[in-house]
Amino acid sequence: MCSMTRSVCICLVLACSSSARAEIGRGAANGGSSDVGPEAGLVWASASQSFLFLSWEEVLVTSGRAGVYKTFDGGDSWVRRMRGFVDLVTGVEPYALGLCQAPSAPEIAYAVTIQDGIARTADFGETWEPITRTNNPQLEDCAVDPGDPSMVYALVGIPDPLRPGVLFKSVDSGRSFSTVGNGLPDERTAFPFSVVVAPTNAERLYVSIQGGPLTLYVSSDGGLNFDPLPNAPAGSFRIYPHPIADGTLLVSALDGVFLSTDGGASFARVGAGLPAASTFALAIDTSDPSVIYSTARQYGLYRSVDGALTFERLDGLGERDLLGLGVTTVAVSPPSANRASAIYAGTSLGPFRSDDGGQTFVPIHGGYRGAQVHDLAIDAAGRLLIATINSVGVFRSIKLGTYESIGDTLPRDTATFVLAVAASPDNPEVYLVAGQAPEPSSQLAALFRTTDGGRTWSRATISGEVGLSSVTRIAFAPSDARRVYVVGSSAGLLRSDDGGQVFDRLSTLPLGSVAVHPVDPDIIYLGSPNTGLGLNKSIDGGRTLQRVFASGDFTALAIDPQHPQTIYAGSRMTNLIIRSLDGGQTFSAVIAGLDGDRVLGLGIDRLQPMRLFAWMHAGGLFRSENGADSWIAVDADEARRRSTVQAGTSALVVAADDPARVYFGNGSVLQFVNQ
Repeated sequence: MCSMTRSVCICLVLACSSSARAEIGRGAANGGSSDVGPEAGLVWASASQSFLFLSWEEVLVTSGRAGVYKTFDGGDSWVRRMRGFVDLVTGVEPYALGLCQAPSAPEIAYAVTIQDGIARTADFGETWEPITRTNNPQLEDCAVDPGDPSMVYALVGIPDPLRPGVLFKSVDSGRSFSTVGNGLPDERTAFPFSVVVAPTNAERLYVSIQGGPLTLYVSSDGGLNFDPLPNAPAGSFRIYPHPIADGTLLVSALDGVFLSTDGGASFARVGAGLPAASTFALAIDTSDPSVIYSTARQYGLYRSVDGALTFERLDGLGERDLLGLGVTTVAVSPPSANRASAIYAGTSLGPFRSDDGGQTFVPIHGGYRGAQVHDLAIDAAGRLLIATINSVGVFRSIKLGTYESIGDTLPRDTATFVLAVAASPDNPEVYLVAGQAPEPSSQLAALFRTTDGGRTWSRATISGEVGLSSVTRIAFAPSDARRVYVVGSSAGLLRSDDGGQVFDRLSTLPLGSVAVHPVDPDIIYLGSPNTGLGLNKSIDGGRTLQRVFASGDFTALAIDPQHPQTIYAGSRMTNLIIRSLDGGQTFSAVIAGLDGDRVLGLGIDRLQPMRLFAWMHAGGLFRSENGADSWIAVDADEARRRSTVQAGTSALVVAADDPARVYFGNGSVLQFVNQ
């Protein structure tokens, strides 16, 4: 049974469903890779759409870099649905940033990606058609004509003068696109965010732009030309046209919710009763458009029954349900002949559903492995630790595929943005995490330490301020748990001599990886993350650094625990793995048999140190039985497809108690069982 003293109850919130356990078991039995990540994580939303409905019980969502998920039973169980959703050249699944649905043919939906273009499904996610690249494939949002499912718009997220175009339009179901959007700003400082088509007028489109003095634009000719709406609220983000009242729309902006009844010519502030939280997401109940739901992050979910003029908080989501970022997305399912609409809400813990208008909610997390992973570690008891962002911080395995949250008592800002985790080599209750510093210094990093397995955390002292960066790693010295190193592309090199309570900053050199000698805690190897500075070595605990490999970016390091003169390093930018047999004096490439274009992770079997694993982008998972003299592919299918890593950092660890198990991930966690 789960401990009810935890803020997140294992059995109620994060335990595997029976179908998920069966799926994990199949993966373990056949030696392949299976998804064993926590059943948590955001429902990732494009600007205005989150949950797509074929019925109240058949729902499609994207979790971001963990992929697209679907339920057939109202969320009681979820299955991952990415068949065909791959780059045909690399075989890698793109990062599905957002979805949009054809109102007149709801089985048709489109998915925008952050750098690959747009994909289409005609069977509600069962299969996906080949991805179409727009001139600028870095997309942010999409919208479908209300009456023509073959007419779709794709909005760029980051304008690029070398690849012109902010808005693209297709009239052939996304197979080809033309550039439209004349009048939309295309400077690099302007960031398009949302595009919608008015349900009452297919010729009218709205686009929101961040980063400029004018934030809302309108087109009256099907997206060909746009004019700014000078009276739109500052910082307009999401746009919600009324489903039946032509010219009426709601806009969620930086400082509240606004209503226009004249097509955007003028706006009035509405939303009385909403808390002072930014960028609300709204959902209009199409069966009664006067009923509108609004998210308010950690403050919960609100409802209006007067067309957004006033809102009242719904108590169906409790304090424990609002950990992390709280409620970030909301949607209303279509009613059926024998069932009223259901309310779906997305939180850091995963999706919830209400069948009584939001008065009560049930967690519907089974099989929803949407956590965004930044780091992995194995503690002294052999348990897997997972550092996540946009969730509830740190998860610890209880058994295969079942986790408890141990970051509940971290400050909220830190718990929602944990970059790295490490465990003491000799105490199973001592961990360190690095993450976002609490407000008001949220642009800085902070370190927190627990000595009771995550029940309580105390903030470490750092000499000076440390910048926040996604490339951050922590390492305890295997031979001395008092010695701890932290590296980061903004942090440089930090060292502690008291088990992580106090840190001194020894270097400001941008660093992305660290490996500590198994016997001598003063000997460390350090990799450059993205500056091409190669590898450094220190023999005095980081006080002085010596360049041992002249160039390259290395964020994957491993030392042979039985032969510590043998060091391995994997390149973040190329497929290069190098090896030194003499403590870093000389290096040689060891890539025979490898496939792929960059190294995502390296792991070494501590019981059989000649056995290594390498996770390769566009290649898959590889194993060497001879100290990297040669490599063989052990999973070129799922491990290859899941090597997206277009955001965040990737990680790989080998289980200490069962070296046949390898864990790796970036979006969720995959487990490979070595045969």
